[in-house]
Amino acid sequence: MQLTDLSFLFDDNPSPMWIFELATLRIIKVNKAAIERYGYPEQEFLAMNTRELLQATELKKFDTQFYQNDSGKPKRHGIIHSGIWKHQNKKHELIYADITSQDVRFEGRDCRLVVAADGTEKVRYREEATWTKNNLEALINNTKDQIWSLDKETRYVYMNKAYRAQISQLTGIEPKKGSYSYLHPGYSEPIIEEWKQYYNRALTGERYSIVYESIEPLTQQVLSFEISFNPIYKTKRDIKGVGCFARNITEWLEKEKAIIDQNERLRHIASLTSHELRRPVASMLGLINIMDRENFFNPDNKEIIGHLLTVGNEIDEVIRLIIDKSFINDLLKNNFQLP
Repeated sequence: MQLTDLSFLFDDNPSPMWIFELATLRIIKVNKAAIERYGYPEQEFLAMNTRELLQATELKKFDTQFYQNDSGKPKRHGIIHSGIWKHQNKKHELIYADITSQDVRFEGRDCRLVVAADGTEKVRYREEATWTKNNLEALINNTKDQIWSLDKETRYVYMNKAYRAQISQLTGIEPKKGSYSYLHPGYSEPIIEEWKQYYNRALTGERYSIVYESIEPLTQQVLSFEISFNPIYKTKRDIKGVGCFARNITEWLEKEKAIIDQNERLRHIASLTSHELRRPVASMLGLINIMDRENFFNPDNKEIIGHLLTVGNEIDEVIRLIIDKSFINDLLKNNFQLP
């Protein structure tokens, strides 16, 4: 590219710009924006080479790119976007420069035109995006819930640590990114077919959950998982994959079963109390009412006391039956100490 009149495109451009000679790297023209941002007067700027604008940590990168890749020759055609570089101003303060350049012919010499736009916002956005990604990654990998996603061909796109660990534990084989989920070699053919159907349902747009059981190899314990399958949309109608979430609900189901069993015991106890216990208690109250309490040695009282003993034994048997049907009996059987 041959440069002639640069007054309206170069001198007054709001982005810092300069031209340096490829053979010597010396800066031979600089615009007002560069002078203002970097803090060097024009004559001082023109006495520098382009490497002097870089922070020390960027010099090796520049030399590798310029001397090894470019060889300092004007062989590049078109505009080149080099990305964010760390520059420094006259006070040695950090400047993030988003560099775009193009090889040109200027004043009969092979040169390079450099545009150093402000890259601060890009760097800040990139750092925030990295921070967000790292924090999200930490949250996902610190949960015990299993999270994984698949593409349309049911190949793994993402797996958190909990999922990798669970599959490794159940099958002895760690899943790999890019491999087919339902063709995992640790699964049997019926399980492969079953999971293929689960994924296909989600790939057709269905959002649903299941309770899935598997056997823990070491303990042979039956583990229960609540698994949700969620279509991942690229656009409103274009499904590009499936997101899956699984949580171990084994302990929760066991507690639920214990509560149901306890409630059943309580219902049985209520039944015993209302029917079996009410009859002997009513008999006892009736016998007490007919007892001669003014003359305790009344011969009739002896017979009444005999009946009271019989009723008392009946009440004792009902109480024993209630204890047998209650959770207290289970505690005693398991050697728990009651307060």
